[in-house]
Amino acid sequence: METMRISGGAENLVKCNSLSSLVTSRRWRTKNFPARIRTPRRLLTVKSLSSEPKALVVVTDPEQEAFSSVASNIKHHSEFTPLFSPDKFELPKAFFATAQSVRDALILNWNATYECYNRVNPKQAYYLSMEFLQGRALSNAVGNLGLTGAYAEALKSLGFNLESVAGQEPDPALGNGGLGRLASCFLDSLATLNYPAWGYGLRYKYGLFKQIITKDGQEEAAEDWLELSNPWEIVRNDVSYPVKFYGKVVFGSDGKKRWIGGEDVLAVAYDVPIPGYKTKTTINLRLWSTKAPSADFDLSSYNSGKHTEAAEALFNAEKICYVLYPGDESDEGKALRLKQQYTLCSASLQDIVARFETRWSGGGSVNWEEFPEKVAVQMNDTHPTLCIPELMRILMDFKGLSWEDAWRITQRTVAYTNHTVLPEALEKWSLGLLEKLLPRHVEIIEKIDEELVGTIVSEYGTADPDLLKEKLKAMRILENVELPSAFADVIVKPKNTPVTAENTIDRTKDSKEDAQTMVKKEEEEEEEETAGVKAEVIPEPPKMVRMANLAVVGGHAVNGVAEIHSEIVKTDVFSDFVKLWPDKFQNKTNGVTPRRWIRFCNPYLSEIITNWIGTEDWVLNTEKLSELRKFADDEDLQSEWRAAKKKNKLKVVSLIKERTGYTVNPDAMFDIQIKRIHEYKRQLLNILGIVYRYKKMKEMRASEREKAFVPRVCIFGGKAFATYVQAKRIVKFITDVGATINHDPEIGDLLKVIFVPDYNVSVAELLIPASELSQHISTAGMEASGTSNMKFSMNGCILIGTLDGANVEIREEVGEENFFLFGAKADEIADLRKERAEGKFVPHPSFEEVKQFVRSGVFGSNKYDELIGSLEGNEGFGRADYFLVGKDFPSYVECQEKVDEAYRDQKRWTRMSILNTAGSSKFSSDRTIHEYAKDIWNIKQVELP
Repeated sequence: METMRISGGAENLVKCNSLSSLVTSRRWRTKNFPARIRTPRRLLTVKSLSSEPKALVVVTDPEQEAFSSVASNIKHHSEFTPLFSPDKFELPKAFFATAQSVRDALILNWNATYECYNRVNPKQAYYLSMEFLQGRALSNAVGNLGLTGAYAEALKSLGFNLESVAGQEPDPALGNGGLGRLASCFLDSLATLNYPAWGYGLRYKYGLFKQIITKDGQEEAAEDWLELSNPWEIVRNDVSYPVKFYGKVVFGSDGKKRWIGGEDVLAVAYDVPIPGYKTKTTINLRLWSTKAPSADFDLSSYNSGKHTEAAEALFNAEKICYVLYPGDESDEGKALRLKQQYTLCSASLQDIVARFETRWSGGGSVNWEEFPEKVAVQMNDTHPTLCIPELMRILMDFKGLSWEDAWRITQRTVAYTNHTVLPEALEKWSLGLLEKLLPRHVEIIEKIDEELVGTIVSEYGTADPDLLKEKLKAMRILENVELPSAFADVIVKPKNTPVTAENTIDRTKDSKEDAQTMVKKEEEEEEEETAGVKAEVIPEPPKMVRMANLAVVGGHAVNGVAEIHSEIVKTDVFSDFVKLWPDKFQNKTNGVTPRRWIRFCNPYLSEIITNWIGTEDWVLNTEKLSELRKFADDEDLQSEWRAAKKKNKLKVVSLIKERTGYTVNPDAMFDIQIKRIHEYKRQLLNILGIVYRYKKMKEMRASEREKAFVPRVCIFGGKAFATYVQAKRIVKFITDVGATINHDPEIGDLLKVIFVPDYNVSVAELLIPASELSQHISTAGMEASGTSNMKFSMNGCILIGTLDGANVEIREEVGEENFFLFGAKADEIADLRKERAEGKFVPHPSFEEVKQFVRSGVFGSNKYDELIGSLEGNEGFGRADYFLVGKDFPSYVECQEKVDEAYRDQKRWTRMSILNTAGSSKFSSDRTIHEYAKDIWNIKQVELP
């Protein structure tokens, strides 16, 4: 019997009962595993497939029966779902068999979740993102299912170690940085909190790139994460949608517009289960892969020897999902990026619409006014903004709705998360490229822009043409495009001043010579102006489509991702829109999942937290972490805390040796900065601080050095985008500095500089638990939020940083005395840049000293002229120290001295570490998702029994 119950209170849960067997902790372990792997109570001989036979195992209790059943299931998959030859059962094969066994458990809950949603038909959120940086799935899945112990014992009985098996899994190459990691944290929280939701992304075959560090710096190679297949995904060959490019727009016989011709590809669904923690809810991440129909393979050309030409359509379709963020320096690269974004939007919207129609239970024709009552679409940054014209196109061209109805429905459905204030990251697309690639969408965008122009004119009137012109320039979706014909005359230019007695030159009062002189002067000035016009040909500015403006206009909600960022969004980036629609704008401070980012990646610390606060409930209710505050001075806790940190540091010592060949001292402070390499994140400030530290060390005797400096291992990780030249110079500089310092016998273990190659989630899961100081030192006002800062703080790491992004809120929560603060504030940045442009900035002597030291050749023959040159001059692209490294350098060096002082007092440092973990509860993605669900999506929790 099926029931649905709406319960009162804040959670407002929908209860969904189902007859399906569901996987849940202990009860599932003995009752609900698939029949083929159930093991009766008996003496069981377990033969290790990797070594000699094991002794008899007596199965005497449910726990043992559980791992015996798991072991049987793993063996089953090694034999009957094989991806390797049958003669060997080694680690790679063990991983795939184990993953397939876990997937069996997930599928039961996965299917039951959507069976429930299809019956209850709740409003569902759909999260569209170009990135989902998931990390390895095996440990996370068995942890969420509560089966870590069962799988550890089962693998042990087969001669393997769970950690080693899990280590065989490649990181899915579906993202690059915080944007994708946030999206994955959100999916984990959505499932854990029982919210009906779904993620949509692209299945990149080669990811971003695999980073290789050589003597020349960063080199890129294709990711190979799919070469041995992905055991978690299930291809849905029955779920595919056509995606069109190029062609033309015509009127059909019914008078409606139709987009015909052009290039057609198929987007095929690959589904990945996302399990919640201690819940049966298992939601879905649907990834699109592109291909061409078999009919597009030109067999005639192939048989005539034109093999490349014959397969051109297949290649053009498949390459859309080859690489994340393909280089866009060329026109072809720009077109490919736009194809990616439209593929995500079109396939996902078609799928969402189809799911809505399938669930429609009103009888008769579908009532499209109900669409926003059942569907919430969240655009993660501007990449999915084409959702807006695409939903309009589907509703008008295929469902027969009027413009007015389609626009109202679209605005009620779609919402936009802004992740940046950097102008270059607020996407703009060439209008010409869009017209060529997506002609129907340009018509829709032009109409949206025309209505926006009407709104702006209505708001500001025509009495002040300069003000109106300014607002239109700032707010229009179409940039450098003539006003729509209906508004061509709204900006009335002032007429020439009429000739009157008051303003006419009375030449009768002048002498004849003076009058002639004045006329001659006027003629000369006119000639000079004419000559100047002829000499200087001003190119016509490019016509662009501003995707951020379209996202703001087309959505019902716009949110920033930290309090300071959301204020900048409202007061600067979109200030004109805020005046029009103040209720659209809100803040949703980011968060990270405490399951992956403490519970699973840091088991040593997790056990300590659980023991001291007396419950493991903190994994779901992070507010309980605050209870650690009352034990912060307890010597026993501090001793355990330091021991856990040491164990994690030893793991990183092994990682560094394996990846770089360097040996580091685990008793030194581990100082870590792991982020995408970008000038605004200021890895350059960090490495220049290290260089200055090294210089001062070299100027001292050995005994003086040891007194003046705390031993440090300075660790960097992150990828520079392949075409971002300056970022790649920074990587090269860091590795050159490391090569010099790490081989300096005078310095020894007092200072090491490590660049960990090919940084990814799995590397972060090792580095973050081992970190003691973490650097979040972006130019104030430029980092939207950051999420690694939250992960570090949760793991008891102390932050050094500026008042930027979520640093502001972290400092408030953990206590000002437990955060190392330096640098200019966000509201000072504009004036500081102006000071620089006017030539008034005087650099601190220490900054001039460190630049001179770098140019001396101490780090090799490279003088780093381009890199250091970017920090000099008062204006010009790539110069003038736009990110204020020189301004903040002396403050940064002084703050690092305070870090050394604090670290010498280990009791004080450990107390600060404990209070960081205790103050991190706000930064759970569970809190963030509750806020999205309530304030933006209006969705309710649906609980499976």
